[in-house]
Amino acid sequence: MKITSLSQTIYVSIFIGIISSCTKAYIPEDVEPITTNSTSDTITYQSHIKNIISNNCLSCHLGSSPQGNLLLENYNQVRSTSENGTLIQRINDLSNPMPTSGLMPASTRALFDEWVQNGYLEN
Repeated sequence: MKITSLSQTIYVSIFIGIISSCTKAYIPEDVEPITTNSTSDTITYQSHIKNIISNNCLSCHLGSSPQGNLLLENYNQVRSTSENGTLIQRINDLSNPMPTSGLMPASTRALFDEWVQNGYLEN
């Protein structure tokens, strides 16, 4: 089977796309990813999401002049930002992630997805 130049171009483009989508994230050694111990755990803001926000977001999104005019200080602010899609989109954005230091671990980001699917439970 002979590979045509169009096929080669497609393969090379796919390869370059995969390679260029890789990012390096800095994960502080003293902060462990938050994961659930069991699939029966219900993801809530108080038990799971609040700690992630505190560890990864509040350094920029707190106080009287939050970055991007986005406050993430409490449940209502985090829920609102999640419901309108901004927060979930940015924590999963490969080219412009939040936090800006890089993507959080996939298991941590998955907690947000589950929290959304569960209906944004607070407690």
